[in-house]
Amino acid sequence: MWFKRILSSLMGVRNSKDLENDLGNITIAKFIILFLTLNIVFIGLIILAINLI
Repeated sequence: MWFKRILSSLMGVRNSKDLENDLGNITIAKFIILFLTLNIVFIGLIILAINLI
C-alpha cells in the first residue's frame, strides 16, 4: 500500500479521482506528441550510447 502511495505521489496523482480527471484531459493529439517525443528521446539516447562505445 505504501509503495502505491509513493509511486502515485511521484507521478503527481493524489487519488483516483485526480487520475480519472487527468486521463479525461488526454486527447489524441497530446498522446501522439507524447509518443513521438518519447521515441525521439529514446532513439537519441541509443545513438549517443552507441557513439560513445
